Amino acid sequence: MTPPSFAVTLEEHAAFPSLGSDLPFYNNLWKVFPEAKRDLEDHSTRRIASMDEGHISYQIMSHVPGMSNDNPDGCRKANDEMAEAIKKNPSRLGGFAALPMAHPEKAAAELERVVKELGFLGAMIDSHLGDMTHFDDERFWPVFEAAERLDVPLYIHPGPPAESVVKERFGGNYSDAITQGLSTAIWGWHEDVGLHILKLYSAGVFERFPKLKIIIGHMGEMLPMMIDRVEQFLHLFQKSDSNFSEVWDRNIWVTSSGIFSVRVLEMLLKVTKKDRVLYSIDTPFNRSLEGRTYIQELADKSSLSKEDLDDFAFGNAKRLFKLDLALKRF
Repeated sequence: MTPPSFAVTLEEHAAFPSLGSDLPFYNNLWKVFPEAKRDLEDHSTRRIASMDEGHISYQIMSHVPGMSNDNPDGCRKANDEMAEAIKKNPSRLGGFAALPMAHPEKAAAELERVVKELGFLGAMIDSHLGDMTHFDDERFWPVFEAAERLDVPLYIHPGPPAESVVKERFGGNYSDAITQGLSTAIWGWHEDVGLHILKLYSAGVFERFPKLKIIIGHMGEMLPMMIDRVEQFLHLFQKSDSNFSEVWDRNIWVTSSGIFSVRVLEMLLKVTKKDRVLYSIDTPFNRSLEGRTYIQELADKSSLSKEDLDDFAFGNAKRLFKLDLALKRF
């Protein structure tokens, strides 16, 4: 099968001066990904060239996680900086806002501002505050109300874990590097987002806001493998108007971000509607060209039809974000 010649991606990080990426977590990460910081801070020439290399027509940029929760002023300024970058390449770049989730009313107001005034397509928020607080408490719900009312998705992304959690939960008889890996990209990030989604469901967020749109990455943050187990037991402890599978089908979208695996995508599609699964790279920690190779592998080896693969690569994203622009063909 011939693969789609172009794509839309939406977990693609960037850094702008007013928020930046100056955290010990990232300073250590640049040792593993030495070119990532440069790519993170480029919003034009290198980014567009990388997109072209990977046949990516349109990319939704997001601010690097871990920088925004406690900084309302920095969020506003960095969102404005992102908007200026988008203006230079409006047919190639879109934006997810950074929101100060420790200040929910200000976060909701900023989401409304960027959507109405800057044309942003939603927001990417960390999965927790600095102390690992999730957003199931009703004090955070003004953000969910604003997202539902504005009809834009919130992308819940892993954030840098608290140091106490790293040491207590993930430390062991191995190197500090392994501890950091287990607490983040190997395992901890994904279980945290998966748990967060279950907590939002259990708290009644999706009953209060039945049209809320939530995106999660990394092939579903472990939830697809556990969804039947969740269904088996959750109803024993809580009665709800919608079971979790109904919420999964109605309110949740999933990206492939950074997992270029045919078999994992096939597994995800066993429990997830095809129109809810979207392609992403995870810039700058993965390369666009890796993604292009993956799309070709899906065309060669997966069970997806031509229509399914087109929807995965670009069609589902076009519908979710109501993208009404001519996408570059390669």
